[in-house]
Amino acid sequence: MSQKLDALISDFANAKARLQNLEAEKKELEAEVRVAEALLFDALEDDGLRSVKTDDLGTFSMNDLAWAKIEDREKALAWADQNRPEMLTLNHMQLSMVVREALKGEGEIPPGVDFTTSRKINWRKAAK
Repeated sequence: MSQKLDALISDFANAKARLQNLEAEKKELEAEVRVAEALLFDALEDDGLRSVKTDDLGTFSMNDLAWAKIEDREKALAWADQNRPEMLTLNHMQLSMVVREALKGEGEIPPGVDFTTSRKINWRKAAK
């Protein structure tokens, strides 16, 4: 094998190993962020706050969403027919709005519909 080929193989192997190490570190940091985000979300919720603004770091605000997932199309269509005929096409965006309202205690989740949630913190960094 040529010296040039040996060097290229070595460069590739080293770069690949560094990338794998960074990917592993990224996974660890992402898990750390998820835990910190959940704790901050819960603390804001416990304090009855939707957002907090700091002078040095910026604004942290809750983003609590839910998305509808139709599990029984016939039941969901029957509900829409009786309660929201404009939704007979079962528009997922509109259905998700119904689910979000129900989760706030304003109505109920339609039969045949489940949901997934996303609890996130939005961070708008302070201007420097």
